[in-house]
Amino acid sequence: MRYGLAYKVGDINKDLIKETLSLVDSEELKDSKIVDPTGYSKRSSVGMWISDRNILNQYMSIAQFINRRCGWDFELDEIEPLQYTEYYEGGEFGWHVDQHNTPYSDNRVRKVSFSIILNDDFNGGEFDLETGNPNKDVRYDTMNVKKDQGVFFQSDYFHRVRPVTGGVRKSLVGWVLGPKFL
Repeated sequence: MRYGLAYKVGDINKDLIKETLSLVDSEELKDSKIVDPTGYSKRSSVGMWISDRNILNQYMSIAQFINRRCGWDFELDEIEPLQYTEYYEGGEFGWHVDQHNTPYSDNRVRKVSFSIILNDDFNGGEFDLETGNPNKDVRYDTMNVKKDQGVFFQSDYFHRVRPVTGGVRKSLVGWVLGPKFL
């Protein structure tokens, strides 16, 4: 279902980010390592979930606007809790897609994903999005996402966070849902 723009990078309201970060409790950060069946560490980070409905509704509105602006025109009707994540030196998240192989029990699927960068005092940690263009030597775009900006993309695109080489990369990730594709 790929049509419209591949992705959109845009500024996020600083007051919304500040309000969201007020809900982050460093005591609640938990290891969010993901290891694949071969033992390879796909993700090395710590994080927590943000479920405040007022906050979620604001990010949902942004995602709905981007959905229309990018020409995706997906039916979107729910947002999952946001994931606040910190990647320390060496932390990364290998190539993956956010859309699951089967719909949730309520028949919804992830349709739009976003990642918001919350700081700029780190090195490495680049965000790559696989655009699948066979005419390019490199089949992905490296996003130039700055502090207080987000990249929005369709949830079935492969993407990754490259290893952080210095400092701590902080981000906020979200997934917007809608009825499964027919």
